[in-house]
Amino acid sequence: MRAVLLAAGLGTRLAASTGDRPKILVDVGGRPLLDRQLHYLAAAGVAEVVVNLHHQAELVRSYLASRRWPVVVRTSHEPELLGTAGALLPVRELLDARFVVLYGDVLTDVPLPAVVEHHLAAGAVATICCHRPETVVGKGIVKLDGGDRVTGFVEKPREATPGGWVNAGLYVLEPAVVAAVPEGPADFGYDVLPGLVASGALVMGYRHDGMVLDVGTPAALGRARALARDGSLW
Repeated sequence: MRAVLLAAGLGTRLAASTGDRPKILVDVGGRPLLDRQLHYLAAAGVAEVVVNLHHQAELVRSYLASRRWPVVVRTSHEPELLGTAGALLPVRELLDARFVVLYGDVLTDVPLPAVVEHHLAAGAVATICCHRPETVVGKGIVKLDGGDRVTGFVEKPREATPGGWVNAGLYVLEPAVVAAVPEGPADFGYDVLPGLVASGALVMGYRHDGMVLDVGTPAALGRARALARDGSLW
């Protein structure tokens, strides 16, 4: 199985912590974030990872070339940012079978093989991993029915909303999803997943009660480093 690791973001919220390094190379407990993500995917049974790049792409390529990895690694350079879903278009020829998308700044212990099994059992075109954060302000809320089917979205509310499952930034997708991505910059939460649900396509949620940590802020990065110190990260 292949995965797309979304690593092209500018990381502006982490600028004070990363300097001029791309966010995907930020140190988390003595290892770059990229290292941890590739090993997480390999341990879950992924054989090949496509890493999309933009800011300081050559630094990332240089790091990748300096190590041996437990997966085959390809890169896809975006001269202009294409968004979370638009990133699939330059590599669409590789996405001709079921694949995974992982946001590069999300550290998680989601059991990916169980997500794939859940996806297959439902016959879904897409499965979204979901979690319950401490706050849902600024996060994409996923509405689920009693059978875990996705029925709608509330994208990044500015005010607190009681309860709610939130998009964890990890998907299992069928190739048909690539055909639903519009040309040009596109985002899963705005441009692709809501349209699939509205069309009647079967989009499932996978509820995860474990760790989902978006390291996009200095505070979250500090928490990730603390988890690494006490051995709670792989």
